[in-house]
Amino acid sequence: MIRKKQLAALAMLISVIMAAAPASAILYGQAQIQATPAEELVEVADRAEQQVENLIDLVYANETALQKIEDAGLLDELEDNVTLYGEGVANLTAAHNALEIADYEGAVDYATEALSVFREVFSSIHVILEAAGLQKGHLVDNQGLLEAMTRELQRIDRLRDILPEDATEEIKQLLDDAEALLDIDAARTLLFEDKATEVVSNLQAAKQLISQVYDYLKAQAEESNMWRIGNYCEGVQERIRERFQQGNQTGVDFTAVLESLGYQSENQFMETLQNMIQTAQGKTGDFKNALQDLEAICQMVQQMDQALMQEMQRHQGGSGSAGGDSGYGSGGMGSGGNGL
Repeated sequence: MIRKKQLAALAMLISVIMAAAPASAILYGQAQIQATPAEELVEVADRAEQQVENLIDLVYANETALQKIEDAGLLDELEDNVTLYGEGVANLTAAHNALEIADYEGAVDYATEALSVFREVFSSIHVILEAAGLQKGHLVDNQGLLEAMTRELQRIDRLRDILPEDATEEIKQLLDDAEALLDIDAARTLLFEDKATEVVSNLQAAKQLISQVYDYLKAQAEESNMWRIGNYCEGVQERIRERFQQGNQTGVDFTAVLESLGYQSENQFMETLQNMIQTAQGKTGDFKNALQDLEAICQMVQQMDQALMQEMQRHQGGSGSAGGDSGYGSGGMGSGGNGL
């Protein structure tokens, strides 16, 4: 009965993962599965494997826990579950191998089997702990601490990957110091000595160091964003200024066009544009809102540019010699359109 419930829960989990992927990511005609849902499922299996591994490590490193399990006559059952866990790891390895050769259907099959195994092992070990009188102890809480430390170690790895090459040695040392505080083996020893407070203290200290690195990266990003915003705005102003100049040189009167868009003169439009640009540049510390302002600038300039081009073409008899593409793509602020 328990097995059926576990498999039902597993099926629900897989359904949620599949539903979260875009509909185009799964091709039903040939029962072919593309990369995204397969990779997501393997990632879920990776996390499940780490959770079970941490629990097993905690149990086997705690002699008191092992003695209680043996006294309850459950040691063989525990070892059977560890063996079963090994089968799950083998399936997970096969899932990763399948991903490497783009066998996404195979990856899903192996990952699904691995998840089923990990779920069964995790549940069974908790039943064993409870039967041995350990469920109400600190073992499960300790597992949560180790998992939190593992997550912070993963963050350190990601930060090292994205740190700029010219990052200071001081910043790099912060990550080294944080990593030292997150020594998993040392933490296990402290936990088994009932020194969870010290482990929590080390974890918090490591998080503070990691936070300093995030602040550094944020500052670097703001400087970069300031340059990108400034460069984009300069290009916008220059393009629309050239359009006005091109029309004036060919004798086109833009008064009617400007009035139709709510401006009394070219100068008023350029002043309005400049004010909007200054507002956007003042938000470089809030890049999301700055992007929204720049999108509004892009739309305003695009509208004016198209109106100027139409008037120039009408003035020249619709020959189209007034200019080609305005350079303001409908993609707005995307990296492929306007250089931001």
